[in-house]
Amino acid sequence: MMSVRNKYWVKRNHRAAARIMFLQWGWLTLIVHLYIQISVCLRTVDSLIERHAYIIPESPVIAFGSQLEASCILNDSFVKKSKVDANQVFWKLKENKIPEKYYHTVNNTVSNVKLTISSVGSALLTCNVQLNEDQVSTVFGIQIRTGLPPEKPKNLSCITYHERNMTCSWNPGNNTCLPTSYQFKLSIAPDKLKSYQLPNNMNDSYTIFYPNISYFVRNEIWVEVLNDLGRAKSDPLYLDPVDVIKPDPPKITSVQHVIEISTVLAVKWENPSVPYTYQLKYNLRYRIVDSQEWMQVPPEDTKSHRASFLVQNLKPFTDYAFAIRCKRNDETGYWSDWSLEKIGKTLEANPLRGPPIWRTVENLESSKRRIRIMWKELAKSDANGIILKYQITITEKRSMKIERIETEKLEYSITLSNEEYEIRLNASNSAGDSPNEILILPAARKSALPPVQNLRAYPQDDQLLVEWKPPVPAVSSYVIEWCEESSKDLCPGPLYWQRVQKTESKAFLKDNVMPFKRYRITTYPLYSGRPGAPLSKLAYLQQDRPENGPIVHLKHVGKNEVELMWNEIPVKEQRGFITNYTIFYKSGNANETSIVVDAKYQELELNSLTGNTLYVVRVMASTVKGGTNSSEVNFTTLNFAKGEIEAIVVPICLSFLLITVATILLCFNKRHLIKKYVWPNVPDPANSRVVEWSPSTANLIQNNLGAKEPMHPDGFISDVTIIEADVDDEKYLSNEDEIKQLTSLKKEKSTSEEHSSGIGGSSCMSSPRQSVSDSDSEPAQNTTSTVQYSTVLVNDTGYRCQQPSAQVFTRSESTQPLLENEEKADEHAYGNFGSCSTGVKRQYFKQNASIEETCLSEPHPNGAEILGDKNEDDSLRLNQMEVSDQSSDLEGCCPAVEEFPSSNDQTVVKLEFLGFSAGLETDQQSYMPQAVKHNSYMPQSK
Repeated sequence: MMSVRNKYWVKRNHRAAARIMFLQWGWLTLIVHLYIQISVCLRTVDSLIERHAYIIPESPVIAFGSQLEASCILNDSFVKKSKVDANQVFWKLKENKIPEKYYHTVNNTVSNVKLTISSVGSALLTCNVQLNEDQVSTVFGIQIRTGLPPEKPKNLSCITYHERNMTCSWNPGNNTCLPTSYQFKLSIAPDKLKSYQLPNNMNDSYTIFYPNISYFVRNEIWVEVLNDLGRAKSDPLYLDPVDVIKPDPPKITSVQHVIEISTVLAVKWENPSVPYTYQLKYNLRYRIVDSQEWMQVPPEDTKSHRASFLVQNLKPFTDYAFAIRCKRNDETGYWSDWSLEKIGKTLEANPLRGPPIWRTVENLESSKRRIRIMWKELAKSDANGIILKYQITITEKRSMKIERIETEKLEYSITLSNEEYEIRLNASNSAGDSPNEILILPAARKSALPPVQNLRAYPQDDQLLVEWKPPVPAVSSYVIEWCEESSKDLCPGPLYWQRVQKTESKAFLKDNVMPFKRYRITTYPLYSGRPGAPLSKLAYLQQDRPENGPIVHLKHVGKNEVELMWNEIPVKEQRGFITNYTIFYKSGNANETSIVVDAKYQELELNSLTGNTLYVVRVMASTVKGGTNSSEVNFTTLNFAKGEIEAIVVPICLSFLLITVATILLCFNKRHLIKKYVWPNVPDPANSRVVEWSPSTANLIQNNLGAKEPMHPDGFISDVTIIEADVDDEKYLSNEDEIKQLTSLKKEKSTSEEHSSGIGGSSCMSSPRQSVSDSDSEPAQNTTSTVQYSTVLVNDTGYRCQQPSAQVFTRSESTQPLLENEEKADEHAYGNFGSCSTGVKRQYFKQNASIEETCLSEPHPNGAEILGDKNEDDSLRLNQMEVSDQSSDLEGCCPAVEEFPSSNDQTVVKLEFLGFSAGLETDQQSYMPQAVKHNSYMPQSK
């Protein structure tokens, strides 16, 4: 019996179920009611809308390339109301008007169109009516669908994934552009047909999940496809799902090395789940971890069902990655995918070879060499383990002295002599030592072996390729070293090198090569470890235009040429090989001119320039990638070319020199004339005998002009007496010497016309005349020099020829030059010649003569005019006497006296002395000596 509690729960469950059923029926009733309401509304709207026309067929489906026939039927009411007919109908497809030749009018209300559909997809076909010229009405339209009938599915195949599913796939063919349905059908027996509808988004595969798969049973499988244009069916596929199994990949559990065997690894795995009758075979592959190249164990070694395998012939101390796949060993079914990789590592072994070794040599003083021994790390494939140390053995060949060094570094430096040495190097790991690598260091005095030939270096595939021709002797290997060249023939940076096998004749530089940098590449052939002669080449991995232009200097600037010189661009700034230099220059607004110069030159002379012109010049250095300009340099050409000034100045100077030499020679030949006219001898009046003459009358001359004591012992001259005498009248001369002196005057040539000059002015108003010196008989040059002669200053208390209380000498202006001293020191100078007529007179002067004795007031015996002041009480009188050339009487000529006011209330008396005629054959110039104190003489310039 059911308990009360159970009854309660059953009753409650019934109520809940009833409530749920009521809610479900309520919703369904509501949906039906809404559908009925909507249908009624649609019918009402459709009845309200009156159609003007309709097209048959409605919504046709047309196969691609087939013809479509459609008819537009106008409504009678529309025809009557709009007063139109079928003749006014035209058709449009995709808004494009169809030509009239494709449609025709059947009657007043029907218009037919016939056209071929040449595109797939959907298109709108409309029937239109031309109501009037401006109004068009679309009366009806239909949607045309164009597509292809379904193709027959091809290549149907199936794969079984054990205990999961069976997936079949096929080729559906071209897209039909129409809604198409696919059905997957499977039949185990005629009465066991299963059909599966494919989703709309799947048309090329279908999956049947486990356990709907039947193993060990023959299955018939096909695919059917259907659309509005037709249906198609694939060929049936007959198979047993167990025969198309694709197993899961095995899972590698471990990869382990074998003790004391460095070339073997043991691989273990787990097999996938397969039917119990299923036997597998395997593919096992492996690769070095850093490589993408796979190696495979021979398939015959793994064709049996197993779970492990030993892989042999591996490299020591190398990481290997393993992968495995499996398949049914009777070749049915499919290979599984590759398993996940598993990595294992082999044990260490002795290094296969010694490290590559090289050296650099630096010669020192005292027959020593600094040797730097370098080597590279072994590749992992050659090291066979971790290298712990390197051992160097250096043996001197002559003395067999051996030195051993152990180091962990990759280089070692040592100082050796100039003898020949053998250097051995090996590497050691935990398994043992490598073979020795040998390098011979030849003696310094020994000649090098032949170098390589035709060395070249050029970029290729973004690397620097070095290529050479092997030398004639057989080599054991090659060494290529390179360094960055910072300046010409200098590599201060690190040295890089690499070893190349003897069978190679070219090699890429592996690393440490940068673009835009110049590298010096040197190749050495090795003859059983003995280096041959080096051969070097310069190269760039990539070139560019120079970083900076050259620095330009002006070496020489001329009138029509200029010499330019520029510095070579530093190697670091060249960024490529300089191919040429281009010099650009111009003047003002003229066109720029360019000259290309080879890269080996750093100077150039520009010709055909214009003188005194400003030029601008710049130099561009170029590489294969372009050029870079220098800064502009301005210069101005010269006015004159080199030698032009010399060509002008030298002839002028030579002409001037020749003229000067000719003038000097002429002056030397005519020195007597030059001395006569330029530098005449002027006697010193202080040495004249006039100072000894007495101012007496003719009695003094008759007594041989004897000397008298001065009347004034105090040294003051109170008067000057002028005495004229004829040289031929010897009766007046008592002294024999004086007679000789006067006689010598006859031999002198007198001037054509004389003028007398004296103190205060000219006598008898005569014109100027030449004068001669007693010591030189040559004619003298006329002069206009102003010479100051003595004047007598007397007190205003003096009267006529009375003795003044005091006398003062001063100078007077005259145009007559001074006379030189006579040649003999003991002779007296002659005075100026003064003439009252045309005759030549000689004048003598006598100091200490009284004014009363010399200044006579009676007329001259020859009728000469007596010059003097009209006022006899207030002035002195001067008697001027003229003596003829033929007269033998000595006659005197008194000077004329002129008064000048003075600042100290004294009367200045200026005397003009008259000379006497000496009866000379030619006219001579006379000079007036200056009356000064005794033994004093001072010439005066103009």
